[in-house]
Amino acid sequence: MIHSLIRLRLQILFSLMVLVGAAGPAAAKSTWVSIRDLHGGQATCLDIGGTQQDYVLLDADTPVRTTVQGPRRLKLITRYVFDAEDRARTPYTVIVAVDGAEVLRKSFTGQTQANAAVCQKADQRIGVIRRGYLDIPAGRHEVTLRAETEGRGRVATRVFRLVRRQPEAWVTFAPEGYRELRHLQFESGAQSVYYQFAAGSPLRLMLNGPTTLRLGTRLDFDHTMNGSQNYALQVTIDDEVWRTFHFDATALTAAHYIERSDLLPGVRKELRIAVPRGRHKIEIHCVRPEVCGVAAMIHIPKRDVQR
Repeated sequence: MIHSLIRLRLQILFSLMVLVGAAGPAAAKSTWVSIRDLHGGQATCLDIGGTQQDYVLLDADTPVRTTVQGPRRLKLITRYVFDAEDRARTPYTVIVAVDGAEVLRKSFTGQTQANAAVCQKADQRIGVIRRGYLDIPAGRHEVTLRAETEGRGRVATRVFRLVRRQPEAWVTFAPEGYRELRHLQFESGAQSVYYQFAAGSPLRLMLNGPTTLRLGTRLDFDHTMNGSQNYALQVTIDDEVWRTFHFDATALTAAHYIERSDLLPGVRKELRIAVPRGRHKIEIHCVRPEVCGVAAMIHIPKRDVQR
């Protein structure tokens, strides 16, 4: 009786939408995160269009288990892994239970995908992707997955949970070292503060990680420069080269620097720096062209300002 009530409740709460091809867009400010702690199934690697992805194989007798804290939406992805004797279209069924009560028994058809195979086994065919969605109610629940097939192959799965994230709040950040301070005036009347640096005078910051820096950079243009210009910025962390960024920019004619009427700002090009844990010296060098000037606006997550 109790199981029947649980099953009835979950059948109302749970839905599965079968999509062949692309799924509908996820809700704004949300992202899908892979659930790694799947227990009871054999791990396998699938090569999908040149990208290797980790899957878990399902069978009829031994369920794959995971624990989910609700309320939470899950996305279930499955692919049929063909046996050499399977025909081109092979039916299979996915069975999902929550807390021991079966809530879903859905049939699919495995169809060969041209650019997919088992890793290191290019001749073993893989089926097209099938997607489904489950809404888990509040509380902690055990979710189990099984699969039955009409062929000799197996069903591979990946499970994701939907994570809703608040938009990150960013604030401006002032560097310790720069060449000159500039105010960028737009035609709308808005102003922004930029910090200029050059080939022999890098932008320098000292801060604590882990955090992320977001830099909006603008190459200096004089009034004789036409068309697009290439420039390269090299980032060092504690005097070790971390990464070099290459940009192609044109002049922005709808704004000007209040302090430098002889220069035009370039269109904004953005880069991000992943700062590791601990206190670090960050420098941004303009390494190309040989004579260059770049102005930057720096942002950091608000939550990391006081770190």
